[in-house]
Amino acid sequence: MTANRDELIHLIEGLPDDQVDVVLADVRRLTTKRSVGEWPPKFFAIGESKDGRTDNARRVDEILAEGFGACRS
Repeated sequence: MTANRDELIHLIEGLPDDQVDVVLADVRRLTTKRSVGEWPPKFFAIGESKDGRTDNARRVDEILAEGFGACRS
């Protein structure tokens, strides 16, 4: 065991009972493997133009005036 691991064990053993749940939750969070999400995320390209235009950033005011989140067909 490393010195850091020994210190961690010593510190955990000295924890007051009311702190065990808090520390345990943190340790579980740190040791749980996180799933790797898909790439690119689904929100990528949400600014794609339905009519093939590529100037969405330049037309942002016009697009937002049509209604934020409004579906265009």
